[in-house]
Amino acid sequence: MLVVAAVIGVGASLALGNPFAKDSVTKTDIEHAVAKKVHGARVNLTLCNQVAVPSQTPQPKSQQTWTCDTYLGQSLATQRNGPSYEVVVDDGDIKSIRRVPPV
Repeated sequence: MLVVAAVIGVGASLALGNPFAKDSVTKTDIEHAVAKKVHGARVNLTLCNQVAVPSQTPQPKSQQTWTCDTYLGQSLATQRNGPSYEVVVDDGDIKSIRRVPPV
């Protein structure tokens, strides 16, 4: 009986995936990671968008690029633009966060 239960457990784990496996990074995770990159100022808001513009060299399907803008200040009334960042996500993990020069 115990062996049957173990076989069912292993089979379910293989079919459904590991319940303890780490999920792919979310937009909220990316925004939180970018907000931690800003030093010396309080980040009031971080907004990120996935880049969907085709390029001459297509990215691998497992890779995503995000652009993130930060807004600094103690409140909405005193908020100002902060630095922008480019975030590369590959296989569900953040691979790099790079500050983008202002345009």
